[in-house]
Amino acid sequence: MAARAMDDKLVEAPAAEEPSRGRPAAGPRRRRLGEILVQAGVVSLEQLAEALGEQKRGSRHRGLGQVLVDLGFATERGIGEALALQLGLDYVDLREVIPDEAAMLLLPEHLARRLQAIPIRQDGDTVTVGMVDPLDVLALDDIHRRMGRLIRPAVITREDFQRALTQYPALDESVEHVITEIKAKARPDEMGVDQLRALVDEAPVVRLVNMIILQAIRQRASDIHIEPQEQRMRVRYRIDGALYNVMTPAREIHAAVVSRIKIMAEVDIAERRVPQDGRIAYRAEGREYDLRVSTIPTVFGEKVVMRILDKSATLVGLERVGILASDLPRFETLINKPHGIILLTGPTGSGKSTTLYSILNRLNSTESNIITVEDPVEYQLPGINQVQVNPKAGLTFATGLRSFLRQDPDIIMVGEVRDEETARITIHAALTGHLVLSTLHTNDAPGAVARLVDMGIEPFLVASSIVGVVAQRLVRVLCDRCKQSLGPPADLLERFGAIAAAQSGPMTFYRPQGCEYCDNIGYRGRTGLFEIMVVDDALRSFVTKQAPVAEIRQAALRAGMRTLAHDGFAKVLLGITSAEEVLRAVYVED
Repeated sequence: MAARAMDDKLVEAPAAEEPSRGRPAAGPRRRRLGEILVQAGVVSLEQLAEALGEQKRGSRHRGLGQVLVDLGFATERGIGEALALQLGLDYVDLREVIPDEAAMLLLPEHLARRLQAIPIRQDGDTVTVGMVDPLDVLALDDIHRRMGRLIRPAVITREDFQRALTQYPALDESVEHVITEIKAKARPDEMGVDQLRALVDEAPVVRLVNMIILQAIRQRASDIHIEPQEQRMRVRYRIDGALYNVMTPAREIHAAVVSRIKIMAEVDIAERRVPQDGRIAYRAEGREYDLRVSTIPTVFGEKVVMRILDKSATLVGLERVGILASDLPRFETLINKPHGIILLTGPTGSGKSTTLYSILNRLNSTESNIITVEDPVEYQLPGINQVQVNPKAGLTFATGLRSFLRQDPDIIMVGEVRDEETARITIHAALTGHLVLSTLHTNDAPGAVARLVDMGIEPFLVASSIVGVVAQRLVRVLCDRCKQSLGPPADLLERFGAIAAAQSGPMTFYRPQGCEYCDNIGYRGRTGLFEIMVVDDALRSFVTKQAPVAEIRQAALRAGMRTLAHDGFAKVLLGITSAEEVLRAVYVED
């Protein structure tokens, strides 16, 4: 919470706001946290009495502040602001104030985690440090000794601390040692290609790149970003859809790291002026990985992004992609249609490919001839004929599809319907007795129909060929080991509008907390939100007469479709994800 001083202990008010060498000066007056919160109007006397009784009945290890939040009587922010006012300190909202990386590097990550403190900014010899417990004088002394600077404590909430900790630009001691070795060799930015090639084959550079990749795999990252900046090189991992800082070493090692990755990806190490693409076959801890490497030139040097593909990660059952048990029979009926088009829609990074591969895995059998055309082939599926698009050789989605129809297929998967030509051949394949799976970029399921018509496809062809559309999004899954239940906040219920109003009986929401299992993020893994629109005769009539998308949506809802927002709200009540995650991923209409 915003201060571990939130238990029912005495709180000291400082006599001055000047920074100290280690701790805020103690004032003459001592008051309990409850008294502070009542005087500040954060809670009433009745609420305080109830919270103290609850704390007495439960574990005394749970502070008063935590009990007040759990009962819904106060928020972390409200308690933090009241505490800061009493102590004469600043309250810092880390959702609005981004800690300065240079200041964060003054305090090692392991100490920041232990002391529950985040350096926020540096002004000369004074560092403002956000603290969950600004009254922890021992922590203040430790921070002062480590930094050798004057410390100005500020109050932050525990939730903000956990979030900021995931962005910490920390360096593991073993990584620091390797970086020191690399810097001792030479200045790679000033070296020629031959000298650089010799350097990147040496043990320190090889070890550092392997450390970066292996750590990303262990932390379940989907992408590694290596970015040159004016003074430093930044390494970030994308984990469950969000980017997190991993390290920010000196910029001198950037050229060596990038060159090592380019050699591994078999791209031109001497070419730094144009984007390049490559791939790395990587084996770690008994598993095979495919790293897709992309480089682009920036003003400070080349930026590298590596997409990590675990070749076995997407071979999962449909139950595990996030389809609720109540929707699974409807989905199973759809994918077992003998012919027609099934479209998966959503923005880039919404999990469409994972769902497609899961469908193919379910439909794969010795009785079926399945052919796919993809750009690129992300995962290799045994028993399925997969074709990689190669525009330079004249192999596009459209030309591949034409050839497929002469290969006696039962099921065809087209990576994406990008243009009118591909759409027409896809529809022709569906009308001649094939089941076709593909993706399209639209915001929801009903919008896919209008998108095909906009491409130039006649409405009657769209109506007669499409058997279903599935829209999806990805949201982070709450960590089962530390998520906390709470009463639905009024502002979140208001944002869900009619969806929440239609619920009867008591509702429970859940929020992220953070623990060692989830790396103090509060979330672990992702799941899908789904909008499954089965095209029946009633819907076909709306499509044929080019009805507005709003009318098609209403007809689909009457036929049993649940919107993305409805599916998300159901998963909030089940404790799968948080309301904030759903609202971030899905626009909820009144």
